[in-house]
Amino acid sequence: MRNRSFATLGILALLAAASAFGQQSLRYDVPFEFHFANTVMPAGQYDVNVAVGNARHLLSLRCSTCQANMIATTYPIGGGTDVSTEGRLVFNKYGETYFLSQVWSPGYSQGGAVNKSKTEREIARTTPDVARVTLAARTSHVIIARR
Repeated sequence: MRNRSFATLGILALLAAASAFGQQSLRYDVPFEFHFANTVMPAGQYDVNVAVGNARHLLSLRCSTCQANMIATTYPIGGGTDVSTEGRLVFNKYGETYFLSQVWSPGYSQGGAVNKSKTEREIARTTPDVARVTLAARTSHVIIARR
């Protein structure tokens, strides 16, 4: 019980610290079930909040249709002079299993990458064919690109 209290306080401290940095909130229609961290998230309409800090991004997913919530940190990717003009979520797809991989916010040259879970690492070892699925903010249009 004590560990749960410390974990809750830690999350609250992260949220408070993140409020001092820039935040973006975008809505996505995710038409498939996907893995985020160690949790399977159902298909639905998600509000995605990204709090951008110095070295980390705090990512929050809230499903308005299914009442699921998750918070995780991401590490920065990208950079340079290309600034994203629209928000997008990028998923790794192995067979019919999706894993949230990246989140990009409009107005930033860096995106946030989600650490691969143990489940994704195991599936990646046994399934060599991976596709990238990109969802743009406020749409259910899916773009699939093979790597």
